[in-house]
Amino acid sequence: MSELKGKVEGLKKVSVLLEAGTRKETMDLMPEPVAFEWIAGIDVEGFTPFEYALLEKQVGDTLELEMAGWRIEEMFGRLAVPLPETAKSLDRFFLRVTVQGVDAADQKEVVRAMAGMVGDCGGDCCGTH
Repeated sequence: MSELKGKVEGLKKVSVLLEAGTRKETMDLMPEPVAFEWIAGIDVEGFTPFEYALLEKQVGDTLELEMAGWRIEEMFGRLAVPLPETAKSLDRFFLRVTVQGVDAADQKEVVRAMAGMVGDCGGDCCGTH
């Protein structure tokens, strides 16, 4: 259950809806909003720029970003954010992020997410790290 007054912070499970568009007013790069969920702040280098932009946001808050397609990796780090491939080829596009949930992550979820960040084991620890 989402914490009604919870805010995005480290080690919280964050659920968002993503929309992308060629113009701020027109979210036309995706046929419909796409859900994305992750545990914030577990990247090897700490928070990604995307996570920093979301820190302190609460359920229902919306963030609008103007982005360069060639900076997607820089913005999201290792997060597998489900953006359309067409966005990567654009000089700029707009991303609308709506926070849908902020929940406490249990220890198993944190460990699983951290293991997924190390190497190419597909999220399951392969025992060779």
